[in-house]
Order: sequence, then C-alpha cells, then structure tokens
Amino acid sequence: MKTLQDDVALTDKKPRRRVISHDSVKATGKKVHSLAQTHKKNALIAAGVIAAIFVAFYIFDAVTHEETDDAYVTGHLHNISSRINAVVTEVKVHDNQFVNKGDILVELDPSEYLALAAAAQAQLKKAEADLGRQTSLVETHAISAQDLDATQSTRDVDFAQLKLAQLQIQYSTIRAPDSGIVGRKNVEIGNRVSSGQTLMVLVEPELWVVANFKETQLAHMKLHQPATIRIDAIPGKTFTGYVDSFSPATGNQFALLPADNSTGNFTKIVQRVPVKIRFEAGSMKGYENRVVPGLSCEPSVLLRGGEENRSEPLNPQQQIIPIQAAR
Repeated sequence: MKTLQDDVALTDKKPRRRVISHDSVKATGKKVHSLAQTHKKNALIAAGVIAAIFVAFYIFDAVTHEETDDAYVTGHLHNISSRINAVVTEVKVHDNQFVNKGDILVELDPSEYLALAAAAQAQLKKAEADLGRQTSLVETHAISAQDLDATQSTRDVDFAQLKLAQLQIQYSTIRAPDSGIVGRKNVEIGNRVSSGQTLMVLVEPELWVVANFKETQLAHMKLHQPATIRIDAIPGKTFTGYVDSFSPATGNQFALLPADNSTGNFTKIVQRVPVKIRFEAGSMKGYENRVVPGLSCEPSVLLRGGEENRSEPLNPQQQIIPIQAAR
C-alpha cells in the first residue's frame, strides 16, 4: 500500500535529458558544410556550362551571320496622276481597296477634248480636200511644188492635232497600271485636277527588304544566301528570304549632297551599302495584309553558300583605252 512518502518520492523524480556530445555536433556541422559546398560547386559548374554554351552560340552566330537593324520593308508604289486638266466626274475606288490591272480608278470630264477633237477632225478634212485639189493642179503646173508641200505639211499637222485630241479623250479615264491596293486617295468628285497632280498611290503586293549593311559586313556576303527577317510590327514571327542583289553604290552616293572627302580634314566614316533581300515564296502566307512598305525590320544573313556578288570584267577598262587617250 502506497504511503505519502512514496507519492512525494515519485513527484520529485525528473525525466532524464539526452546529452549530445560536442564531437557529435561538430561532425554533423562538417557534413552539412560539405554537402553545401558540393551543391555550390555543382551549381557553379552548371552555370559555367550554360554561360559557355551561350558564349559559344554568340560567337558562332557572330561568325556565321551578319545582321542589321537599319532595314525596312519596301515595294512598288505607283503615284496615280492625271495627264490632262479636267474636272473629276466619278471616283470608283476607296482607300485600302484592292484593284486589278486595268480597272478604272477615276473618270474625268472629256467635254473640252471632245470639242477639240471635233475641230481637229474638221480641219483635217479641209486640209485633205485642199491637198487633193492641189495634187491635180501641180501636174498642170498651175501651182508650184512648194505650195503642194506646204499644203501637205498643214494636213500632217491637222492629223497630229486630231490624234492628240483623241489621246486626251482616252486620258480622261484613269486606269490602274498594275494590281495592288489603293492608298492615300486625295481626290473627290468635282475636283479640278491638273496634269501631273497625284490623285492616289497604288501599292503592289510584291514586297522586299532593303537592308543597309556596313561595308565591313559584306566581305563574305553573296547572292542567294539565306536570310531570316524579324519585323518589329509582328513580334514572334520570323520570315525567311534570300539575298537578291546589291546596290551599285553606297547610300551616301545617292544622297542629295554626297560627301566630298577631297577637301578639308578627312574623317573616315564606315559607309553603308543597300542590300535587297526578297521574301521566300510562302513565307508571308497569312501575313499579306500586315506586312506593308515602310515597316522596320532586322534581317540576318547566313554567310554560307550563295554566288559571288562581284566579278572582274572580262576586258578591264584600262586595257582597252589607249595609253595616249588615258593621259
């Protein structure tokens, strides 16, 4: 039977604590440190491998490709203008409308030129009648051959005037010179247009890229080398193409005021040469309405294959010009 002393003795007993030695703690710390060092080393190795891959890819791309951001999309833009002075009677197209070659775009009032044609026709008939009468008279020496020649000249002038009036009547109907999309239309019914005035612009569907590469980038660039094209307005899409041709001169030579390096102090400036890059057939499928002239782009040319873009002439000029003439 338990007594009061037994209960007090049981209450005074405390649970034993587990004692961890200093050596055990030190060993555990070494294991953790070693594991952390191993993971850090592996991470550094992986990061180094990834960085090396990126550097190798960058070097490979820089050696095998040439690219530029000084490039834009362009195409054939036809300025549709009037060839006569007349009043607009009908406009058959709207902005951004596709038209086929030969479609009527604008009708002009031909009344003035119909009257001129009628007057020229009457003058021609009179001149032909005079020529017929004088032909028989010259045989009888009633008139001189000089008078007959003058009448013949008058008849020829009247005939040319009639042809000119007929052409002006034809010019009153303005047709599309090629298939394309109408843009920048600035003509309305009732406008009085003059000869040479631009009425609208017709943009053909065929487009290409003009890339202004530095002259130092053309050392290994050749015709028909493949190219990729990224257009700023269409992110995520890469178009394919090829080098079509090289400009016959640098862009500076076509400037309004080309630089003259023969005067004053000379500072060498790297010139740029326009390179024409055509889109591959089918590359623009589904994007025909989004790729338009004037868009900025970034072409990249793969410097492999292709054809030589420059060749020596068979008969160099200095060989066929006599020395005396060359001096």
